[in-house]
Amino acid sequence: MDLKEYDKLRKKISIKDFEGNNKALDKWLYGFSFVGNIGSIFFSYFLLYPALLKAITINLMTGFWGTAIAFLFANTFLVIFEVIKRYLFRNFSSDYVANNKKINAPIMGWLTVSAAIVFLSFYLSLAGSKNLATTSGVQNTVAQTQVDIQKDSLAVQYERKKKTYEVDNQALRNVNGDLRNTLSQTPVGYVSIRRDYQASVDKNTNIITSNQNEINKIDEQLKQRVEELKLGLNTTIAGNATEDTKNIVLFIIIAIFAEVMIIGGVYFREWYEYNLYVLNHQRFNKIYERKDRYRALIAFVYGEGKLTIGDKVISGLELKELVSEKTNIQNSNKFIDEFLRDMDRLGVFITEGKRRMINSTYQEALNIVENYDEALRILENMK
Repeated sequence: MDLKEYDKLRKKISIKDFEGNNKALDKWLYGFSFVGNIGSIFFSYFLLYPALLKAITINLMTGFWGTAIAFLFANTFLVIFEVIKRYLFRNFSSDYVANNKKINAPIMGWLTVSAAIVFLSFYLSLAGSKNLATTSGVQNTVAQTQVDIQKDSLAVQYERKKKTYEVDNQALRNVNGDLRNTLSQTPVGYVSIRRDYQASVDKNTNIITSNQNEINKIDEQLKQRVEELKLGLNTTIAGNATEDTKNIVLFIIIAIFAEVMIIGGVYFREWYEYNLYVLNHQRFNKIYERKDRYRALIAFVYGEGKLTIGDKVISGLELKELVSEKTNIQNSNKFIDEFLRDMDRLGVFITEGKRRMINSTYQEALNIVENYDEALRILENMK
């Protein structure tokens, strides 16, 4: 391993403290929680919008404006709902983490309200995802329409096949009617003539029977084709139902994951920030305590803005006596020496001979003190 590779590894290992391990995770989880809110709104929309549209169409108006009002109201309500849900659960998470993950009466109140709205959101998402995934009704209607069209087409097709036989039978029945009428008028003595007429009638009857058999076969073929279409339709309907089940399960999983992202992202942010505060409290509290004290001393020295550049600063000895008398700061003399030294170094005060003079305006001095902690943090990092 060369020095460059070791340097990269050293930097990588050196940042693996609490903040280094969790900062990126907190950022991504919190960002994904908003994606979860969008997903929750998306799924809930398919429950709320159809119900609103139906009610508005029946009771108020139809057409474009009815659709627009339902769309606008549904999305506005869901956005407000998700925002309220985030804040309620954030308040619960913050108090819960700050109370060492113990439940008391106030936290129980936050828990009850936030749990209620989370469960309501969960219900809206699940019901909406179910509506979104259920497409079999439309698909079945389309399939039924296609089958009806095919049945009508087959009926026309097979009706054409039967037409020739039916026309032929009708003609033969008419001929037989004429033959039977002629036969009835033929004298009994004309045996051979009557026999010929009867033979023609019998022949036509046989042809009619044969044609009818063909017609029956065509009807049976049509019936079989229709049954095949019905069987195919039933198979399609069953397949659509199975597809609905798969889609419902998939969308429910996505809806559940969206809610988990929201809850996980919001809770982790509160847990991370609180623990980060606790870990750094001792380190940074001294800095801000010193800065607050410096600010108070600046206000006192400047008479809260009455003194300006060139005016004389109260003597260190006098300031030490006042601070020792009026405050409970430990080692107050040392603290005043540090204050004066820091103000000299930062250019707030300037020494001319044995006299310390004001070198910055009151507001400039306050700004310098306000940014004082940045310089001090550099020294803190040297420890």
